[in-house]
Amino acid sequence: MRTRTISSALAAVLVGAVAAGPVSATPRDTTRGPGARRLPHSSRSVGLPFDGRLRRPVELRESAYLRRVTEYEPGGNFYGTWELVQLLERAAYRVERRLPGAKLSVGELSAEHGGRLPGHASHQSGRDVDLAFYMLDGRGRPYPPGAFAAFDAHGRGLRPNEGLTFDDARNWELVAKLVADGDARVQYIFVARHIKQRLLAEGRRRAAPASVLERAERVMVQPASGNPHANHFHVRIYCAPADRPTCRDQGPRHPWYPG
Repeated sequence: MRTRTISSALAAVLVGAVAAGPVSATPRDTTRGPGARRLPHSSRSVGLPFDGRLRRPVELRESAYLRRVTEYEPGGNFYGTWELVQLLERAAYRVERRLPGAKLSVGELSAEHGGRLPGHASHQSGRDVDLAFYMLDGRGRPYPPGAFAAFDAHGRGLRPNEGLTFDDARNWELVAKLVADGDARVQYIFVARHIKQRLLAEGRRRAAPASVLERAERVMVQPASGNPHANHFHVRIYCAPADRPTCRDQGPRHPWYPG
């Protein structure tokens, strides 16, 4: 009789647990697209973007809206904080919803545990990512690049990509979503000055909200030296407030950042 009572009690507990679902599961985020996977919220960015590391990383995976740039696939450096990964998935889904037919092409984030990454001065703490521009082929169709492609002030591809055109509409949609996201606050989008001017002109042409235009104006910056970033966006997000004080920012504190 005692054994039967214990078994009945255990069965009741198990039934309750199944009904309630996994305790550690996070709600599905429908803003990242139908069927988006649940992301663990335990990642931690440590230190500075150029002197840091990454704890409990989240891997950026390909999806119906997002792809990895072929050139960087062998390195496998597609790890970031959950805030950065969800930002990219959310932005890619928004662009696809507004202007269907193209995937966001993503370059390197950080190594699995952060630290130095060949070819980058930063990308060490899971808060940096390189993004290829959306681009069109000679027939005006979305073109998925195998590597980054540079464009001039007229939106024309530079050698060896003379047949490509800068996709003003999709690139503006991307920037508008990045700067307006409420969970991951963007500190910088490093990009060449002439690309910035094209994007702001596109935003004004499409009557974007003044607040979004102001944020884009502040956030898009051509680096003072080195690569001007005429062939990709380099996006950096602020430390999540929960990651402080071990996570450290350097540079401007925009008014919309709550940290």
